[in-house]
Parts: sequence; structure tokens; C-alpha cells
Amino acid sequence: MTTEFNTLKTFDYQNSEVQLWVFKDSASQRRFRAVYVQTDEELSTQLKNIVAQNVSHLTEHEEYSYISQNNENSCLTIDKSETDFSVLQTLVDRVAAENRATDKKDLLNAKGYVVKFTGSSETVYAVKRSTSTWKTGYSKKFVNMVFRNGELSGMEDTSFSIEKNFDFYIVEDLAFITNKRGFESAMGHSESYKQAFSQLQSSPEFSALFTDLSPIIEYVGTNSIQLRRMAVIEQKSVYSQPGFLPTLKAVSDSRNWGLNFDESTNNIIPCEDTVKTIIQVLLDHRLLSELTSNTYDVPDAKPV
Repeated sequence: MTTEFNTLKTFDYQNSEVQLWVFKDSASQRRFRAVYVQTDEELSTQLKNIVAQNVSHLTEHEEYSYISQNNENSCLTIDKSETDFSVLQTLVDRVAAENRATDKKDLLNAKGYVVKFTGSSETVYAVKRSTSTWKTGYSKKFVNMVFRNGELSGMEDTSFSIEKNFDFYIVEDLAFITNKRGFESAMGHSESYKQAFSQLQSSPEFSALFTDLSPIIEYVGTNSIQLRRMAVIEQKSVYSQPGFLPTLKAVSDSRNWGLNFDESTNNIIPCEDTVKTIIQVLLDHRLLSELTSNTYDVPDAKPV
């Protein structure tokens, strides 16, 4: 257990000072805009209870990767410097009273919010991508209602909802991700997948593997899962190993993988029927069991 993970688990949330900051995307170099939102004692207490309950379920963590996944009791870790949070942290560490929201328009169309828990010597930042209730103004087509004390009352005003969970937490220089999709959306991290695939396509070393890249580009499209896989392929660069193509051809022929190769160049001939296998091979996720001699496609591969 890392020191940061231990801090996340043992931090005294109930006796901490709570600040709620709402942030939006910014086209400027600052990347974000953020305002402090005053919360009453009841909401502050609820926020403390929410974070304490959520972190109590966390028992393990592993390193973040493009295709790694966590479960309800685990989280993924990534260095804060590899995310956009350092920029956002600069904003939420400003003097709250000098950067306070003064109008509900300051909250509308928010990208997300940060709840900052400050103790005597430590600070935990809990971050959440905002829900749809933050995205638009109050619609005059409907009447917002609340049921309280056996009575239904109308509220002709904008309301905002805070979910009872967070997407990730920051402790010192480490991020603990409990909702990967939320983290990537809030921090713009998913754009790195598209950039990685674009770089891969422009790489002479990669494109030289194939007679035609079109079937692969068409197969991947804008699918987030496939883009993640291509980002891992770019990161691992298994294809750059010496003798990769001759080795792949020999293994494919002996294992009946059905890959097609140009007879004169040994280049891979991709098609609709073989693209999925090609991606698994480039991921190095097609593995042979030494116990059964069976070949398996796996979601992730970690060296033993």
C-alpha cells in the first residue's frame, strides 16, 4: 500500500474543511475556468459522508493504462503530472472568497466539480464529471417539483444534482481513478487515444507492415475501445521488434490464425475477416497456455 493510498483511506474527512469548486473548459492556455461555490453545513456534511463511504470500499489499486479496468473495490493510479489536474489544482487552490460564484450562470454548462477536503496537514481532492442537470438552463416547458412532507411543490428555478460518488481522487502527486470513463472525460484524457492512433497511421514503420491500412482505419473508426487498443499498440510497438513479420507469418501458418500475407513482401493483407486478429496480435494479447496448449485472446497482458 502506497503512502498516498493510505492517506486516501485514513484521511479524517469528517473533521476536514470542505470547499466545492465548479469548473468549465476554457479555450485559453489555462485549460479550465473554476469558481468557488459556498455550501451550507448540511451539504458539506453529505459530501464528507459520500467520500468517506466511497473510499472505504477501496482495497487495492493498479497502474492506469489505456485498456486497464478496475472493479468496485479497486482503483487505477496515474501520476498527476500525466493529467490536466495540475492546471485545475492551481485554480482551486486560490483564495475561495475572491473567486466565488455570484450567479447561477457560473454553474451552468459545467464540465465537472472538485470537492477539496483540507485537514491539518493533508488535502484530498475529489473530482466528478458533472451530470446533465448542470448542462442547460431552466426550461420554461416544465415545472421542477420536489416532494417534501407529503406535499408536491413546484420550483421554478434551476436545480443541480451531485452524484453520490466521485470519478477520481488526488492525493499529493497521485491520482486514484474509480471511474475511468469519467476521469478521461473530465480531464480530456480520451483525446490521447485519437492522437496515438493518428501518430500510428503516420508511422512509416507501422504502415510498412501492411499492403493497405484502410481496413484497419475503417474497423477502428471512432470506437473508443478500439482507439484505446490502437493506443496500446502504439505504446508497446511490438511490431518494431526485429524479424516481426517473418515470425508472425510462421506462427500464423502453424497455428492456423488465418492471416493473409503478400507472397513477395511478406506484408500483412488486412481485410474485414482478419482485422480483429491482427489487432490482438499487435497488442500481444494472443497467448498460448503452457498447460493446455490452447491459444487465448485476453483483454490485457501483464508480464509475470
